[in-house]
This record gives sequence, structure tokens and C-alpha cells, in this order.
Amino acid sequence: MTTANRKRKNPFIKTFLPVFLILVVVFAGGMFLIDKYGFFGLFGGDIMEGITPIAGGDSDFAKKYPDSKRINVLILGQNQGLTDTIMLASFDTEIKRVDLVSVPRDTYYEQPDHPGAAWQKINSVYKGAGGMEDTDKGAVAMAKAVSEVLSGVPIHFYEIYGDDDIKKIVDAMGGVEIDVPMDMKYTDKKQKLYINLKKGKQKLDGDQAVQFLRFRKGYAMGDLGRVEAQQSFMKEAFKQSIGFGFPKVAKTVMDNVASNMTGKLAVRIGSAAVGMDTKDMKTYMTPGEAQNINRASYYIVDEPKTDKLMNKIYSMKPPEEKTN
Repeated sequence: MTTANRKRKNPFIKTFLPVFLILVVVFAGGMFLIDKYGFFGLFGGDIMEGITPIAGGDSDFAKKYPDSKRINVLILGQNQGLTDTIMLASFDTEIKRVDLVSVPRDTYYEQPDHPGAAWQKINSVYKGAGGMEDTDKGAVAMAKAVSEVLSGVPIHFYEIYGDDDIKKIVDAMGGVEIDVPMDMKYTDKKQKLYINLKKGKQKLDGDQAVQFLRFRKGYAMGDLGRVEAQQSFMKEAFKQSIGFGFPKVAKTVMDNVASNMTGKLAVRIGSAAVGMDTKDMKTYMTPGEAQNINRASYYIVDEPKTDKLMNKIYSMKPPEEKTN
């Protein structure tokens, strides 16, 4: 069957699938259940009904936008207890838009109960809260930390994945084609991390995708360069997502990614994404700058600029005319 025929026979997947790659469990879970059980009886009414924040619900920011229909999902990439990938996916169900805000892993976040420079970085919060033994406890602690960093934005759900999860998901997709900006070579035997990618446009399989996403030593901006690469990977995956065997990909996600999202709720939220396209997604970096404090490197968030960014995101209005 040709790609064109697949698009005609699967119009819902055509318009909906790109968004799945941002809100992994939310949309993938929803689409998988729709594929298995059908649409009827799975959703309806106020989309926010029964959805309560796990962090930031009582913040001044949340009180400023009491009628918001935004659903915020914390996406965490976890490795040995450290969340080296931290993203907030904010989905406005009314104007059909996703804003993806990356938080650098070296962001300064004080943890008085854990002395030492490494513990004052936000990527250690999950481990410090006992996330390796209790996923939900660690995820909620991370949600609270990210909410504080991002001006008190409410966070409703979390998704956590490891390297093996990424490998399985990308392999289920058939790989992701991306232009690798430089030769990437790095070895860390302690982490069992072996990176060896050549510069140039190529299709990365699951193992190579992990190498691309984990690499950071060669960027002029260090970890900030890695964050930009992660966002670039996401964008390329969106563009290439149409036409993949979606049920297989969605099932792989649901089988491997930890989340506090129920399947039925995922369907209800996912139904609001019908008609979205890659142009409805924007990416951002938390404003700030890298600084050395007591011989340790941190990313110091610019609070006024972050406030401005988050208020801008929440104040978005629907375009006068939206084309699907």
C-alpha cells in the first residue's frame, strides 16, 4: 500500500500522530485504546473534569489562570536515578497548541537535605526523593521542583522513560532520520555508554538515537547544546511520524513508559488533538545562563524572563483562522 493510500484511509492518524511524539503516553495511550476499542463512550464533557495538578495547583500562577484548559505533562528521561532530560509539554486543548519547555539538567535547585554540589542540580531531585525505589514519589518531587522553576505552573501528569524505552520506541517507529551535526564519539564505561556516530544525514535506529540524545561533550554550549539537539530530534520525529504503523508504536510506548495517566483519560485528552499539525508545536529553553559557583557549574534561571515566558504561553489566543 502506498503512503498516499495510507493517508487517505487513516485521516485521524494523519492529523493526530505527530502530536503523539510530544505527549508520549497521553496521546499514544489514547490512540492505542481508540484503535482497540473505538471512539464511543470513551470521552466527553469538560476535558478538565477530574484532572488535578500533582504540583503547582495552589500557586499564584495557577490562581491567575483559573479557567485554563491547558494540560501540563512533565517528561523525564531517567538514567541511574538522574533525570538528564527534563521537558514540560503544555497542551492547550482549546486552541490546539503544544508548547514544549526544556529545563537544563544543571539548573540550580537547592536541596538542603542533601549536601554537596551535585545534589543542588535539579536532575538529582528524582533520585534524592527515592525515585529509584518509588517512581511516583520521585516523579511528584520532580514535578514540584519544575513547577517552582517555571513560575509555579501547574503540572498534572508525568512520563518517565529510560534508554531501553527509547530504543524500543524508536525501533518500533522504524528509526528516525536526522542530520547529525558533527562526529560524535564518547565512552563512559561506568555508565556503559558508548557513542560513535558520524556526521551527516542518516536514519538512526533505537540504539543510535540514544547515543545522539545522550551526547553532550562536543557542543560549544555543553549541556545547552544537548537540549537543543533533543528538541531538534523531537521536531524531526514529528515530521516523519505520519504513515508509521501507529498501533505497534503506541503499544510499545504504553508497555515501557511509566506515567500516572490512565488509558481512558489519555483517550479523552487525545481527542482534543484532532486536526493538529507540527506547526502547532513550539519549543523553548528556560531563560537563564550558566554560572560557576564554588567551582561547580550550574544553570541559573532568570526568574523575570521565565515569568514572562510562562505568562506568554498561558496567554496565547486562538488564531483568527486555523487551517488543518
